[in-house]
Amino acid sequence: MRFLPVLTAVCILSAAATAQTTIRGKVEDVQGTANQFYLDGTIIPVVSNVLNLNLWQGQHAFLDVTNIGTAAAPILRIDAATPTTKMMDMGNLRLGQTKTWEVFAPTGMAAFIFMDWTPNTRFVPIPQFGGAWLMGGQPFLLAGGVTFGGVFQTTYTTPNNPIFLGLEVTSQALVGSQNIWEFSNVDSKTVEN
Repeated sequence: MRFLPVLTAVCILSAAATAQTTIRGKVEDVQGTANQFYLDGTIIPVVSNVLNLNLWQGQHAFLDVTNIGTAAAPILRIDAATPTTKMMDMGNLRLGQTKTWEVFAPTGMAAFIFMDWTPNTRFVPIPQFGGAWLMGGQPFLLAGGVTFGGVFQTTYTTPNNPIFLGLEVTSQALVGSQNIWEFSNVDSKTVEN
């Protein structure tokens, strides 16, 4: 009897994993290659049968995506793109320096900023929250607050430890109010001197 609930859960999760999801993000090219792309701020490859992704490099957009890979190794097929603005900006990461991180959203919205190492990024569609979770399984909650004047700002001081040099850090915000929530684009930076 327990087989039926397990089978139902597997079918629901499989359908969700292959369903089209709209996310915020931008396409970047894989350095030193021709026509290979990834979702900026992640390690997730992207492809398209309908769009010339060369024309979308560096442009923030709402991307209609379907995971044609697996949950463990996603590959996002982009079926449509609509230009939009950047929602999450984490500033630069320099050893021992404090920088301002910003989330752009209407005034009065709650904003929560998460961070993780870029190699931990993954694709977990959560359409009820407007998009997909692109962070790892155990991110660090950096800050939370309310937007004022269309922006929530917080500061982050990069630890002054050379062991962090060259590491890539990714951030994503969850923004919302009452029953309407949305994931931001991810942003990533490499820790520098």
